[in-house]
Amino acid sequence: MSTTVPGSRLRAEREGAGLSLTEMAKKIKFSKSLLGMVETGQRTASLELIAAYQKVLGVDMWRKDITHKKLLILTKASRATLLAGVERGDPGALRNTPTAHRTDVSLGNVVSEKAAEWFRKWAVEGDTATLRTNSLSVVAKLPGKHNADLVVQVLENDPKVRRLIVASEISRLTQLEWKVALQGADDPTTLPEPRKLAVKLAKGATNPKGTESRWACSYLLARLVSVLGR
Repeated sequence: MSTTVPGSRLRAEREGAGLSLTEMAKKIKFSKSLLGMVETGQRTASLELIAAYQKVLGVDMWRKDITHKKLLILTKASRATLLAGVERGDPGALRNTPTAHRTDVSLGNVVSEKAAEWFRKWAVEGDTATLRTNSLSVVAKLPGKHNADLVVQVLENDPKVRRLIVASEISRLTQLEWKVALQGADDPTTLPEPRKLAVKLAKGATNPKGTESRWACSYLLARLVSVLGR
């Protein structure tokens, strides 16, 4: 866990999870006024406060985004608009714009069962690979074995989604350019510093959150065996 975290980062992660300042204060039992001062840079976040945020938001609050130049990042208002469309069967920007991790988490935290059904449907039948991948990433944040099983099923049977998910994991862990990450998804043995990557993949493969991330890490580790032994 980082010992120095800008308040703006805490605010972004809280908002990304769809929590208001009041909701966060209640969850972590710190005063709303203190949180406001920390998030606006008027006070420094203590280790106890950072730990409290992490307890609510999970270790994934430190997760880096992929290096794709266009990522869908939602405000609370734009999330509500998007979800209203999803419940009508309209994926909107999800059809062609990759989502940031915080967007997936935010949607997964507040999605209705009706919207969840659409995400499950689009993960399998979406008319673009981006829509299927975005939907899969949201489904992966939902509880329940049936959701985890669906994620694995899609990754094993949809090569376009698999390529995007694997490239996303490479991009997130290495911060390589998106084009290079895609090439690495096609042939992981071409990636630079495979041993360093393998250490990160081993941790990701045991992460209790994010079925698609665990699957991608395990997938990449298996394909790096030939170069790790050199």
